[in-house]
Amino acid sequence: MKLLKTLFIASSLFLIFNCIPEKSEDDGTSAAMLLLVTEAVSASDGTTINASSTTNWVYVNLKANASIVGVGDAWDLRFKRYNIGTNSGTSGSGNGGACNTGSTDYSATYTGSECTKVVDVQLSSSGGGPISGSTESINPVISAPLDLDPMPAGYGTWYSYSNTILTAKPNVYIITGENGAKYVLQMLDYYNSAGTSGYPKFRWRKL
Repeated sequence: MKLLKTLFIASSLFLIFNCIPEKSEDDGTSAAMLLLVTEAVSASDGTTINASSTTNWVYVNLKANASIVGVGDAWDLRFKRYNIGTNSGTSGSGNGGACNTGSTDYSATYTGSECTKVVDVQLSSSGGGPISGSTESINPVISAPLDLDPMPAGYGTWYSYSNTILTAKPNVYIITGENGAKYVLQMLDYYNSAGTSGYPKFRWRKL
């Protein structure tokens, strides 16, 4: 009986230790991927959008930490290469818009009353520089075509263009989201780390 009891205990211990799952080779990968995703949408470090398609808009919900959403979902900004639209006017049915504060100091204190929002309109470009000949619904304060001549008062672009390089201007904008919430936004870049164009990067914060 003693022998049977000893054998039972020994076999139980064998099963317990051999059934403990080993650490898989993939341990840590999921955590690392989660960290990368978190950094990609970090408002403090800047948000980069893959808007390299010449035909499809990318819709962004600032309320959801700048998540990419579908056209039928709630969205605040949309991007297609250098074009930027807000959920307003000819671009969407929301209460959005944008305006230029006239400042380049992102860290300054803003209330949202520094300027009056302008809604999206349909603008045509004959092309030239980085601009392709097209008609787009965009926000004219932040994304008017460079070849508008003369540039209407209050219209502007978030970038300058020289020697085939598009460079973000330091302008600080007030973006009004589709539900009326206000955000400070400053464009930072148009190229990803590999130097590929069509990856607008911006930093933003909610007021």
